This record gives sequence, structure tokens and C-alpha cells, in this order.
Amino acid sequence: MLDYQEWTGGQVASTYHDHYVQTRAKLADLAYNGRFDKALDLIEEEKIPNSWRLRTSEEFENKPPSGWTTLHQAALLPTAEISHVERLISLGAYRNLRTLDTNETAYDIAKRSGKSRDFLAALKPVYKRALDEETIKNFQKGLDEVVNDRVNRLIVEHRFRIPPIEVLLEVPTMHIWSPIPGFYGGFHIKLKEDDTLELESFCRVAGGSGMTHMVQKDGTWKCTESGLY
Repeated sequence: MLDYQEWTGGQVASTYHDHYVQTRAKLADLAYNGRFDKALDLIEEEKIPNSWRLRTSEEFENKPPSGWTTLHQAALLPTAEISHVERLISLGAYRNLRTLDTNETAYDIAKRSGKSRDFLAALKPVYKRALDEETIKNFQKGLDEVVNDRVNRLIVEHRFRIPPIEVLLEVPTMHIWSPIPGFYGGFHIKLKEDDTLELESFCRVAGGSGMTHMVQKDGTWKCTESGLY
């Protein structure tokens, strides 16, 4: 069993094969229309609990992705039941993941939508390690800088959403694998016991190369290892 969870951050439809893009669009439609039983079945079949609708490069400028997953829609719509939320979470839906357009967690959406106390309790964000808000922001800043320093062109090309630190803190092992489209590799992102963030990246092209960066709680970072593997 893997000790990490995979983050799929590309947001341009052309990044992925047609079947995958169509499946994510179908799921987004089901969730938007409140058809949660069918949405859950599709999520279980395709293993895409944190999926949102992708956009074409042309659409991106005027209509960028909202970042609303099925869990966000369940927090909003009256057709969702607590059992839907519980099943979504059991399938891997992130309670800490925020929408792109409104910067809200599913809990935030449910609260403003007047959901019941039990519904809110099911959606309450989960943190496997307590970090203050400033540290979370600093880690995010450092992570963003390291990833862009390494693969900025690909981040821009694929409109890649870098994993949020809040999501990392929800993962039981606090370890995310984030493959980067076009890089033939990616980043292992781990929160260490001493509250430093370790970023191990590698590229398989031309024999393969790897780098390790450490991000401190104040957001500063440095490369600690580099070379072929």
C-alpha cells in the first residue's frame, strides 16, 4: 500500500487524454445537477474524488476552472445527504481543499448554505498536524517558489495547480506525490517530524536527475541535494 496520495493538478483539457477529460466533465455535470448517487458511482469507478471540470486553453482566459469538486457541490445543494458526504470522504475527497473562484472549503459553503449541525460536522476540515496560519502560508509560498524555480514553463503551460499545504495536512501520512505533465517525473512533498517541508523532485529524461529542497517554517528554502539517479 502506498504511503502517499497523488495530486493531479493540470487544468488544461489538452494535457490529458479524451476519455479522462470527458469523464471529469461528466462527473462535474452530475455533481452540478445534484445527482450524487451517480456521481459517487463514477468517482468510485474512475478514482477521481477530487476532480473538477477542466477547460480548454481558449476557455481559460474568460472562464477559468472554478475548482468545485463533488464535495463542494454536495455542501451547497439540497439533494445531498450526509451519507453522500460520508461516502465521498471515504473515497478520498479532501475536506481541506478550497474552490478556486471563491476560496472556500466545503465546510465554508455548507455553513453559508444553512446546512445542519451534523452536516457541518461531517465536513469540518481535518489537520493531521496543527500548524498556525502563518506557517501554512509560508510553506505554501516556499513550495510554490521551489516548484516554479524547477518547472515554471510547464506550470504555466498546463495551468498546473500546485498542491495546497492545507490538503497535505489532511493526508494521513502528510506525503503527496505530484506528477508534473511534460516533466516525466514530479515532486514528492512531505511534512517532516521537525516541521520542515521536504520536496524531492526528479525527471526521468536523459538518464534522470533529481533534487531535494527543504522549506523552513518561515518560507525560506534551499537545495540540499542534486544529481543523477
